[in-house]
Amino acid sequence: MRNVTILNTTFRLLWLAVVLSTIVLEVVPAHFPPSLFYTYKLTKCLLFVALGYLTPLAFWRFHSLNLGFVFAAVSAAFVELVQRFIGNGHASTWIELFAKLLIIAFGFVLALNARYERTVGVGRFRVRLVSNHDLPHGFR
Repeated sequence: MRNVTILNTTFRLLWLAVVLSTIVLEVVPAHFPPSLFYTYKLTKCLLFVALGYLTPLAFWRFHSLNLGFVFAAVSAAFVELVQRFIGNGHASTWIELFAKLLIIAFGFVLALNARYERTVGVGRFRVRLVSNHDLPHGFR
């Protein structure tokens, strides 16, 4: 099993890239043909899951559901606020804000489990998560 170090600069830079990509995709007007439009929407959805997932792997303080939901709420509200001020013909709505909140929180919960188990696995592919930081109380 391969080791991947979490809670380091690499994960923080990856997290920052996801944040910036998410914001750019949120403010770009989406006037595409249907096939490209749905690919664009799927990409945005995956980026929101990635944003939630990378947060507890990039920052050691994000180790509980309470912090995760606060982070998800602030992130979703920030993206909606940026979208409202830039105004690309797409009005922000409470339903969209709530959907983003749920998607980010879903990614965060998945990552908390991976951080607790210290592994990420898909099928036969497994990666051990290691850290140079002490994990908060309750984590191995």
